[in-house]
Amino acid sequence: MRKHFLVAGIAAIALIPTLGAAQQSCEQRRDTRVVGTVAGAGIGALLGSAIAGRNDRTVGAVIGGIGGAIAGNQLTKPNADCAHAYGYYDSAGQWHANAVDRANATGYYDRDGQWVDGAPNGYYGAQGRWIAADTASAAGGYYDSEHQWVPVSADGYYAANGQWIAGTASGHYDNGRWIAGPSVGRYDADGRWISGQTGGHRDGNGVWVADAQPGYYDTEGRWRRGTAVGYYDTQGRWLGTVTAAQTRRSDAYGFYDNAGQWHANAVDRTNPAGYYNRDGQWVEGAPNGYYGAQGRWIAADTGNAAGGYYDSDHQWVPVSAGGYYAANGQWIAGSASGHYDNGRWIAGPSVGRYDADGRWISGQTGGHRDGNGVWVADAQPGYYDTEGRWRRGTAVGYYDTQGRWSGTVTAAPASLAGAVYDNRSPWVGAPQDTASREAWLDRRIRGGVNDGTLTQRDAAAALRSLNDIRRQDMGMRRYRGRLSPRGQSYIQAKLDNLVAGLPWSRPDNRRM
Repeated sequence: MRKHFLVAGIAAIALIPTLGAAQQSCEQRRDTRVVGTVAGAGIGALLGSAIAGRNDRTVGAVIGGIGGAIAGNQLTKPNADCAHAYGYYDSAGQWHANAVDRANATGYYDRDGQWVDGAPNGYYGAQGRWIAADTASAAGGYYDSEHQWVPVSADGYYAANGQWIAGTASGHYDNGRWIAGPSVGRYDADGRWISGQTGGHRDGNGVWVADAQPGYYDTEGRWRRGTAVGYYDTQGRWLGTVTAAQTRRSDAYGFYDNAGQWHANAVDRTNPAGYYNRDGQWVEGAPNGYYGAQGRWIAADTGNAAGGYYDSDHQWVPVSAGGYYAANGQWIAGSASGHYDNGRWIAGPSVGRYDADGRWISGQTGGHRDGNGVWVADAQPGYYDTEGRWRRGTAVGYYDTQGRWSGTVTAAPASLAGAVYDNRSPWVGAPQDTASREAWLDRRIRGGVNDGTLTQRDAAAALRSLNDIRRQDMGMRRYRGRLSPRGQSYIQAKLDNLVAGLPWSRPDNRRM
């Protein structure tokens, strides 16, 4: 008879089959397990009592309840992912830390409850879109005093015990010197750190909103006064995160996000006065240039009148943008200020690409998303010169509104295996696997210092970035020491961006 009671308890969990599967986050799974235990006990007790004879109902209820509680607890137990989670984001984009040993953490749950490998490295914008941080994963977060992982983009977070920790930071500047380590405080208008005073508030929905800061410290440790929204990574590098419409002027052409992607603004063309750069700083006039791979602004060699155009929705688009976000948040890929047709420039917004013979293929975009979701324009198979002649060969750049080609190749592979300075791949002669390429590039950067094509400072910055990529590469090798195809694409894109941003000297475009 006792066996029947236990069977009844175990069967009880069949009445709540969706409790374990329906939940995604660690917090929800903990709640689910409690509910499963209680529900299993209750239903098991009822079934045990019903199965027992008239004189055994109390015993049946007890034994059935115990069996149901055990079954409910085990069948709603979190899977291995939850035990290996840094934490999770709730639907408001707020971070919930998880008490897990740092050696065991392998990923986290996004705001949609989906599992993501690796530690969080970015933030949720005002419209709930994930925006990847332009920094290495190693600089994307830190462990607090309770050994819980906190993304540096989180101005506050929920600890594993449910307590809200406001105003957190990965460190702070003291007299221009970066002091790493978990900190709680804010800066005053003069850049002085005020420990313990948080800068933020709860909105009407109870979501924590960080207040704009009165300035920020640049990479040289200098205080830059002026309204700024963003955060510092664990190395003290400032990352601007101005994405909320209410923090921007209504007369802006638009703004660049921290990945250097353009976000257009729906504003009458007679009203715009400037735009926001990737650091959230206001700049007078229309954008006339682009952001290189390392985030430096590179001014276009063209007049402002030829530096951009209005699309069909009357939104300003810089000609250097291979794609852009419209005011409604939609991504418009492969945009151009016009195109050549049989050597004749046809001005006007266009979406398409050129084939190897210079024929314009309307609607076919040439680009892809990298591992961080950032749009990367593919190299073109050639370009039209100022005479309207097609010049075949790998080229990277854009046309201004008058059809003049502006090459944006900033990597001068002087030391890269005999490649030429422009219209050639910087990986000529390089090995194929990422680890070998990293070692190959390390040698070429150091060689650039010896032959004078790189300064000591630029080489040091490049080697730091390369080391960050190497660490990411090693951390992603979970397939018997090998990278997955997606991981290979991600690391290669990071290496391409590093090479494209190297400020090699370009004395005469000769082969070295």
